[in-house]
Amino acid sequence: MILVYLSLALIVAALIGFSVSFLRTAKRMSGTLERISVTGEKIRRQSERINDEKNLLTQNFSSLQMDFFHKKEKVQNAAKSAQQVVHTVQGNIHKSITVIRAEKS
Repeated sequence: MILVYLSLALIVAALIGFSVSFLRTAKRMSGTLERISVTGEKIRRQSERINDEKNLLTQNFSSLQMDFFHKKEKVQNAAKSAQQVVHTVQGNIHKSITVIRAEKS
């Protein structure tokens, strides 16, 4: 009979030990889950900031591309105009030389 009582006492002691261990683990896990939640929120906010900055940089890059394209067109048009002027001047010089030679002859 003593063995039965000792076995019951051992079972009760094990259950108490298990309960105490479970409560300690639950408290630690609660704190850990709270820290994980806070860390997750920080990561989410950082991701939002990074996404906002990415969008701003994309807009700036698009703006720079458009500006570059417009300036490139202006430079190309100016180069074409300069070539036309050169050709016109060369043609006029050639005509003038032809007229001067014709007058001398």
